[in-house]
Amino acid sequence: MPFRPFSHLFCLTLLSLALPALPVSAGQTSPLAPKPDWSTLNAYQKTITKREFTRLINEIYTPDKAFWTYAKIDDDKVTLYSDLAKTEPLFTLQFAPDINSQAPLPSVYKTKAVSTDPEKPLKGLKIALDPGHIGGDWAQLEARYFKIGKDPSVEEAKLNLITCEILAEKLKADGAEVIWAKRGYEPVTRLRPDDLHNEAIAALSLAKTNGSQTDPPSFVFGLKLPQVSKRNSTKATQSRIDYEAALLFYRVAEIRARAELVNKQKPDLTICVHYNADDWGDPDKPTLTNQSRLIIFVNGCYEKKAELTYDDYKYDLMRKLLDRTAVQEMKGCALVGQEMLDTLKYPAEVYPDMPGVVLKDSPSIHHVTDVPSVYARDLMANRLYHGPVIYCEGPYMNARDAYYRIIAGDYLGTKNIHGEEVPSIYRQYATSVEQGVLKYFGTK
Repeated sequence: MPFRPFSHLFCLTLLSLALPALPVSAGQTSPLAPKPDWSTLNAYQKTITKREFTRLINEIYTPDKAFWTYAKIDDDKVTLYSDLAKTEPLFTLQFAPDINSQAPLPSVYKTKAVSTDPEKPLKGLKIALDPGHIGGDWAQLEARYFKIGKDPSVEEAKLNLITCEILAEKLKADGAEVIWAKRGYEPVTRLRPDDLHNEAIAALSLAKTNGSQTDPPSFVFGLKLPQVSKRNSTKATQSRIDYEAALLFYRVAEIRARAELVNKQKPDLTICVHYNADDWGDPDKPTLTNQSRLIIFVNGCYEKKAELTYDDYKYDLMRKLLDRTAVQEMKGCALVGQEMLDTLKYPAEVYPDMPGVVLKDSPSIHHVTDVPSVYARDLMANRLYHGPVIYCEGPYMNARDAYYRIIAGDYLGTKNIHGEEVPSIYRQYATSVEQGVLKYFGTK
């Protein structure tokens, strides 16, 4: 990336040296997030009972009970605050006295098939597809690219798009209207890393206030910055800014732009398609792991320190909860997740916890439903897309049991790969999602 003006470097250096480890101030929003308009949630007054609200908070959205450090609740209302001292109220929600008294929801997403045509069971439904990542010229910047010897390169955005193209054909054949969050290999956002250096400086100083590191970590998901020699402090500082600006571009600005595009079209269901990976080590000499695993994410598990300190995360949590997407997401993720397990034959991802128990060392993920691959986790896509979201993580790109099928490309029928006749991995992935979606809408 090109060299930035010295004023940027001087600004970050001062911030990094001068700022003590302080709690995030009230009213703060995360980088690139708009200031929440809390008045929009008034449409949800008396649409939910205290019992259901409390259940969703405790079981899905903050199983570690972090929400209550920012909220006060009584029999007829809950008030959410910006600060831990609970002196700066953000929003008060009035509860319905009972289920029979609940006001209707302002937005209704179809969760049942409306078609009477057996050949087009999904007719009348809108389904959005979000092939993860950007790819193309941006693939290496995203760290979603590797190449082994003379084998074809593996670029996750390309795998996601191939799978979504096949899935779109199937869903359209079933009668659904397909909405795209992104097609091709160009970013949806108009912003670029070079546009975001001031925001990167602000994000790094924001991260500094949440810890005591000499070198602040990236704000984005708490990622650690690459190691840079301390011999050249100017170069080290500039590298931190460049890296953070890139992360803000492809992990924040891009997803926000896609969400804005999709939400205007009000789909009944959004499906995010990804392939997973294990650590492949040195990008110049990537290594293969042995086994793929599958996982599906429901929106939930907002973290007290990393997320709920920011008012936009609190707002997004409330909107997701009040839209009542949790029940639908768990249903959809369980159905799609089971189909993927049955079709692709890879085992579920395993985290070091017991089902239904929050991880002791990471409150960011929590097992839900009876399907072993379904977890609650707060990701930007499943938080910002309105309505139910099924967030799929497919086979590991760098696992031996998937890699050779991935580089074989898409094809019809079967192909002999390492002595076994197997169908296209892309078509298996797409078919399993389609079958789960058909069950979700009650057509199977």
